[in-house]
Amino acid sequence: MKTIGCYLTGILPRPEGLIETTRAYERGRISREELENAFEKATKEVIKVQLSAGLSYVIDGMLKWQDLLRPFTENLNGVSVGSLARWFNNNTFYRKPIICSEISCEKSIVKEITYIEFLPKNIPWKAILPAPYTFAQLAENQHYRDKNELMFDYAKILNKEVTELADIGFQHIQLSDPALVYGPTSKSIFKDELVIVKEALEVAVKGVSAKTCLQTFFGDFTRVLPEALEFPVDYLGIDLYETRVETLEKYDFDKSVALGIIDGRSSL
Repeated sequence: MKTIGCYLTGILPRPEGLIETTRAYERGRISREELENAFEKATKEVIKVQLSAGLSYVIDGMLKWQDLLRPFTENLNGVSVGSLARWFNNNTFYRKPIICSEISCEKSIVKEITYIEFLPKNIPWKAILPAPYTFAQLAENQHYRDKNELMFDYAKILNKEVTELADIGFQHIQLSDPALVYGPTSKSIFKDELVIVKEALEVAVKGVSAKTCLQTFFGDFTRVLPEALEFPVDYLGIDLYETRVETLEKYDFDKSVALGIIDGRSSL
């Protein structure tokens, strides 16, 4: 019998206790060590839950990520932290990256905030990072000639990140790309622009030994078909709450697919 793998695709919410501890630290009531102990405890718990559920790949929960872009917004040279902006059509927010000059990076951003030491030795690890198109679309560009130039410079930085993650043991790299299919940000995409997206992805995943997935959500995946079938990734992530299965039947997929089947925006 063939089995179907299952794994998480995004940042887990911080437990209530960790939220309270974080607030206490911000108000000067506890030490940095106490805060770090709380993060470690919560991380061990979310990893334990994933192992109990038998997930195919395990993440550390990404509890230190305040939003998908924040680690890059705060650590890239040439970027300043902007105002809060709504995260697509959700009741959550992110800090907009303000691109002030050419972006660069001299350190390992994701590695430094990931609890690698708590990840299991017998289950493959997964890392999640923002894809080039989504980063460029959600940033406020005050430097580059256009967003494509920004996208390619970010893709170069991303390649260094994912290459290092693969080298230290991560077997699955997810590039999250909601902007590629979300209505307001994708409706103006022309087919020739998808060729540019493909080229940026080629830069991002060049030489990466781990399996790669371009995970889309918040939108209909058929917006980027058939061009997405040529994207240089091992998996294409499709949100089945936004994409009707029957609309996919006319396309020949020669890649694996990662199907989003649980609506993370609903508590029902």
